[in-house]
Amino acid sequence: MKSGMSMRAIMFAVGAALALATMSAAPAPARADAQPTVIAFVDVPRVLKDSAAAKSARDQLTKQQGIYEAEIKASEEKLRAEDQDIQKQRATLTPEALQKRVRDFQAKVEAARLQFDRRRTQLAFAQDDAMRQMQPAFQKICGDVAKEVGATVVLDSSRVLVSASNLNITDKVLQRLDKQLPSVKANFNAPEAPNPAAGGAAPSGGAAPPSGGSTGGGINLNP
Repeated sequence: MKSGMSMRAIMFAVGAALALATMSAAPAPARADAQPTVIAFVDVPRVLKDSAAAKSARDQLTKQQGIYEAEIKASEEKLRAEDQDIQKQRATLTPEALQKRVRDFQAKVEAARLQFDRRRTQLAFAQDDAMRQMQPAFQKICGDVAKEVGATVVLDSSRVLVSASNLNITDKVLQRLDKQLPSVKANFNAPEAPNPAAGGAAPSGGAAPPSGGSTGGGINLNP
């Protein structure tokens, strides 16, 4: 089954949340003895790929994703079997009985779709939360190493096209991060999305209810 839960090979989306801010203080009035700007670089994608904390998070996310996908597959198979059973009994059921079975079945399909969306939300939440756990230690270590090497600014090397500076502190940052934060605990307890029936906003990526008054002979929980 093709699951919509693929997390781009479980790689963290760095984005602005973990992009390094400059380590220099706010600009001060120009002085004759002002120190020149010294730029150091950190390979942020490498840190997110090779650090012990990132690896521990990926392992947990991959394991949980497998559990969720197995759960969804079992749900799909159960619904498909019920759909086939309804199709077989169409000729023998009264219109009222058929309508009730179809209505009950559609409710189960919608519940399964909402559960699918919930699982996807939980994975995304756990991924973002792991990144948030890494951020304070990562930025502090970058600042400490920058001071030691005399850098006033630290930039993400993956976001810089050209530079005359070859002051790369990635190895030192990785070593200290692994020592200070060897692992993180993935948190899959994402907040519950508002209930659309109660007037709240629909969950992100939520699927629409099945259309028509019959089962249609097909089940697809992936919106």
